[in-house]
Amino acid sequence: MSWLEKSCADEVVPWRWGVTLFNREFPHVYMLNFMRVVGAPADLDIDELIASADDLHGNAGHDHRDVIVDDAQLGAALAPEFRARGWDVSTLVIMAYRGGRNVPATDLDIRELTSEELHSIRARSLAARPLDPEKIRQLITRDDLLARAVGARFFGAVVGGQTVCSADLYSDGRTAQIESVLTLEEFRRRGLGRAVVAEAVRAALSSGHDFVFLIADDEDWPKNLYVRMGFEPLGRFYDFLKAPG
Repeated sequence: MSWLEKSCADEVVPWRWGVTLFNREFPHVYMLNFMRVVGAPADLDIDELIASADDLHGNAGHDHRDVIVDDAQLGAALAPEFRARGWDVSTLVIMAYRGGRNVPATDLDIRELTSEELHSIRARSLAARPLDPEKIRQLITRDDLLARAVGARFFGAVVGGQTVCSADLYSDGRTAQIESVLTLEEFRRRGLGRAVVAEAVRAALSSGHDFVFLIADDEDWPKNLYVRMGFEPLGRFYDFLKAPG
C-alpha cells in the first residue's frame, strides 16, 4: 500500500506525526491526497492534528481534509471526537485472499476493460452526483494515472453491450490489491460484483502473485461477501474525512 501511494504521489512530505501524500494534478481525488499518521505517537493531540490537516490541505488548495490512522487502537480512540466535530469516520479492514487457486468460473460476460469502457462506467456512476465537471473529470481520468504509475488493470462485467460493474487490480509484481469495486445501482444483486472480484483474483494468481488482498468497510455488507469468497480479515485502520459542503 505504501509503495502504491508513493508511486501515485508527486508530493511526499513528512510532518510531525507522519507523512502527507498529495498529487497536484488530481486535487479533488481523495485517495491521492491525504495525510497519514504513522504508528501511534504518544504525544498526538487531536486539536493539533486537525489544525495540521487544515494547514497542509489548505496550502495545497484542497477543499477536503483526509487523515488516515494506521494504528487501530489509536484510530478507535480518536473516532468519537472526529465524529463529534463533523468528520466522516470509516473503519477499514484489510482482507487477504486465502481461497484456492482454482477460482470458480462464471457464464457471465466478465473481462478486462479498455480505457474507454472504464471511463464509461465511471461517468455513468458519477452522473447522478452533484459534482462540478472538473471533479468528475479528475475522478474519471485518475484511472489513467493508476495505469501509468502502478500498472493497474481493470476488470468488469458487460451486460447488453454496456459495462455495468468494475474492479481495479494494482500490483507491485508480487503483491496484488483489488480496489474500487463498483456496480451500477440498477444492476446490483445479480452476482456481478462477486464475479468481477473473482476474475481479478484469478488474474492476480495466474500472473504469479503470492499475496492478494483488498480493503473493505468494516461496517458494510460487502465484507461478508468477501469472507464467503475466501478473504480473511487481517487488521483494521481508520480514515477520517471532512468533505466539502
